[in-house]
Amino acid sequence: MKQPAPKVPATSHSNEVDYLAQHQGGDRQAFRQLVDQYRDRIVQFFFRLCWDRDRAEDLAQELFLKLLIGSKRYRPEGKMTTFVYRVATNLWIDHYRQMRPRPRFHSLDQVTYRDGETGRMDCAGDEREPSERLQDGEERAAMRRALESLTEPHRLVFELAVYQERPYAEISELLGIPVGTVKSRMHNAVSALKQMLGDGESDRQVGGA
Repeated sequence: MKQPAPKVPATSHSNEVDYLAQHQGGDRQAFRQLVDQYRDRIVQFFFRLCWDRDRAEDLAQELFLKLLIGSKRYRPEGKMTTFVYRVATNLWIDHYRQMRPRPRFHSLDQVTYRDGETGRMDCAGDEREPSERLQDGEERAAMRRALESLTEPHRLVFELAVYQERPYAEISELLGIPVGTVKSRMHNAVSALKQMLGDGESDRQVGGA
């Protein structure tokens, strides 16, 4: 089954509220608003990198704890969103390096559903035909296998660019690499995913940048 090629959305992130600055200024509700604003995105960010829901939840909690503890030293020198993702990215890189000697075990038979959970399909409230649900599950499983075959640097760039909708310049800042390297890794990742999803070559890995 030929899968649709991944697309890179173009999204604006202007006019955001700096909840950390408001929290510094004494707004007691600001940090809760920050958590409410970013929690789902951050959990999904970690989940697609580790495919472990519990670990993703733990990492998200650790992130928000870091933000809370470090809020006294926060300096609003740029977008708060960039700051949040910088902390999240550094947290993931540190976690990945610690876990690197140990292989990650997970079932490729599990399907990732729209709510980010894995496991058996819950059909409650889903009025689609069984064949449509099966096709959707197969596509998600295929995409997951394809993403898992990418090298970690390429997966991280793809996650930030596509799912988190971060611009290349911001990803360059987050990862401490040139914009050209971000573009190269993104190009290689998309090319590999297109080939794997189109030709079924699930064991191909991205090389190069």
